[in-house]
Amino acid sequence: MSERVVLHPVEGGTVPRAFEAIVGIDLVAPETSDGVAVALADAPILVTWHWRDDFLTPALRWVQSVSVGVDQYPLERLVDAGVALTVPRGTNAGPVAEHTFGLVLSLTRGIARGVRHQTQGAWRQGPVSELEGKTLGVLGLGAVGEAIARLGKAFGMRVVGTKRDPSSYDGSADAVLGSVREVCEDADVVVVALPGGAETEGLVGADELAAIGKGWLVNVGRGSVVDEAALVEALTEGALLGAGLDVFEREPLPAESPLWGLDNVVITPHQAGHTPRYGERLAAAFLENLTAYRGAGEWRNRIV
Repeated sequence: MSERVVLHPVEGGTVPRAFEAIVGIDLVAPETSDGVAVALADAPILVTWHWRDDFLTPALRWVQSVSVGVDQYPLERLVDAGVALTVPRGTNAGPVAEHTFGLVLSLTRGIARGVRHQTQGAWRQGPVSELEGKTLGVLGLGAVGEAIARLGKAFGMRVVGTKRDPSSYDGSADAVLGSVREVCEDADVVVVALPGGAETEGLVGADELAAIGKGWLVNVGRGSVVDEAALVEALTEGALLGAGLDVFEREPLPAESPLWGLDNVVITPHQAGHTPRYGERLAAAFLENLTAYRGAGEWRNRIV
């Protein structure tokens, strides 16, 4: 018997197409969140990036998140209800790493500045820097952080970073340091690749930004990790040379945010992980977990 799987509406066609191609499931793809809630009355599996309290029905047994972040999910309630939650950690590591260095190069090579001048029809050269020989700091040497570290090494950079269990690290970085502050003091470019949640909220604050000094900050993890008010102050006063930001404390970034008006900031709308191949990668991760759900394998990236 095929398990009924409810797919929450997802922008773009790659995820729906990939799940429609999976053999051995009964896929239901409502067009609205209300439709998802209705379909979950007799469906044990939900694939979603969004959460509503009425999604937690008696029939629900497993949630496969479309996104790596889990801030939106009621973890304790899922545990109490015996519902598994899995995330697609690592499935978009390559695209996020590429996007990271797109932001880094936009800042260090003056590309973003050049684009602004282009819209004005103005020929203006300005200061630039180079990455070779500089130190890259990666906060969070998980799957994404490791992909970023590998690219950093390809650019001829020395790479340092943080990891929850430094003793387990066996990757590209030259050193795993003991704290966020140490990485910020050591690095010229600091990349935030950490998940959200209570453990990481505000982890990069005024002191850490001051420790970076005349360098650059890039955030492709979660907006909550960086104290945004402190970041604006550091950028405005020139303590930091610039920032490349794909994630923010509030999303979409409010129109009144001072970040929009800063010339030393490059902003992208939380799209570092976007790729035309995401659907197939998510479906592959789902199939591994489907095997585990059926009792014939190990869960991949299970949170609860």
